Amino acid sequence: MIDESRRDPTFVSKYGPWVLVSGASEGTGAELATLAAAKGCNVVLVARRLNKLDALATVLRDRFGVEVVAHSLDLTVVDGAARLQACAGGLDLGLVVFNAGGDSVGGPFLAKPYSEWRQLLQRNIDMLTEACHRFATAFVAQGRGGIVIIGSEAAFQGTGRLALYSATKGYALNLGESLWRELKPKGVDVLNVLIGATDTPKLRTVFERNNLSPDAVPLTLAEDVARVALDHLGDGPTVVLDALDNDDNPMLSRRLRRERVVNHSEFLNHFYGPE
Repeated sequence: MIDESRRDPTFVSKYGPWVLVSGASEGTGAELATLAAAKGCNVVLVARRLNKLDALATVLRDRFGVEVVAHSLDLTVVDGAARLQACAGGLDLGLVVFNAGGDSVGGPFLAKPYSEWRQLLQRNIDMLTEACHRFATAFVAQGRGGIVIIGSEAAFQGTGRLALYSATKGYALNLGESLWRELKPKGVDVLNVLIGATDTPKLRTVFERNNLSPDAVPLTLAEDVARVALDHLGDGPTVVLDALDNDDNPMLSRRLRRERVVNHSEFLNHFYGPE
């Protein structure tokens, strides 16, 4: 039986009928794709591991009665942005979610040759920037759409052993907030979702490798990341999810602070002329 309990025609009309999710094979990406399908959107799944994407695609089709296509793609390649856009070629796309951005290198900055860092920079800066330009151009032309950038709280400060990861997340945060300011008046929503430690298969593997219990630190649930990202897409520029927060609504309070920061920086515009 098809589950129609969470269908959201308003969401589909604004951000559908097709949604593209990169890094969709598991964890937050899979949850984002699942929630988009639950709302009634067709989904383009993109990641490197096609077998996992195919398995998820079958579940989404059977459970929600939507169309799903899956593409294997390594986003660290030089033409990754063009290939990502091609994954949605011919489809009426209304939303793209950038979820592929973890640090698969890690370690001290000088412990590895620079060539090993370049792939992370290619994906987290060059690919992200070009892909945002490509998709935003299409969304502005059609007068609607959305961009979600799943980031990290590492964007707020440098982090030992994660120098380039935290640097690229800071770049993505500023890019997303700037695009929010520019694109919102054109009918396109942009949202940064910054997450702390999140309960994903990848993080559990890290815990296991280091003989740590998954209960060692509070973890944000991947489904909560998906819910906040899609349910608050119009509430940019930035939301922050952290299981360590104890305020009644830290996400909302932080969002409002980021909105004020971005809007109050508008005095810089006189250096560059009118929008």
